[in-house]
Amino acid sequence: MRRTRNQQNGFTLIESVVVIGMMMIIMGFAIFKSTNMMPNYKADTAQDVVVSSLRQARQLAITERRDVQVWFDQSFTGAAPVQHINYQVVVISGDQPQAVVSVGLPTTTQFVVEGGVPDTPMLFGNSAPVYIGSNGAMVSGGPAIMKFRSTGAFTDSVYNPLNGTIFVGVPNQAYTARAITIIGGTGRVRPYTWSGTAWNE
Repeated sequence: MRRTRNQQNGFTLIESVVVIGMMMIIMGFAIFKSTNMMPNYKADTAQDVVVSSLRQARQLAITERRDVQVWFDQSFTGAAPVQHINYQVVVISGDQPQAVVSVGLPTTTQFVVEGGVPDTPMLFGNSAPVYIGSNGAMVSGGPAIMKFRSTGAFTDSVYNPLNGTIFVGVPNQAYTARAITIIGGTGRVRPYTWSGTAWNE
């Protein structure tokens, strides 16, 4: 009669330690990546807010055959500043008053120019977070009156085309830098993302 050897299946202590070590390394990478993902996600959302608001204002001007005024502002919720992009159909005689559409940037994001981040390829300027031109001069925050016209163009009060750039991101985190340019003659809105070395459209 042959005796069968009792075989025990399982992992050795060394194999277990190696597997646990690999899992810890993978978890470390995941945690590191997720801490950078949230600010980037918020910056992308802020960029989307500005792009979609500008495009909606332009489309409204074209479809309603009315000027649509655009402006940027900041209000406070408690101690925290909340920045907004606003637009409103400009009424003419006989029109009903139009409501202001005001969209706030996500919390922790702002209109901001990050140190060391250059101007976009459009070269409209980056000496202010909202930098829009009028009569050949760039104005911080933009001219007092900026409008999309029924043609789609983006102009000042006397129909001079306005080129400009709006910079958004999480302050003091250059990797979250985002930019939105407006080409005055057509009103075209273009988003850009800072890769760390270049602006990507």
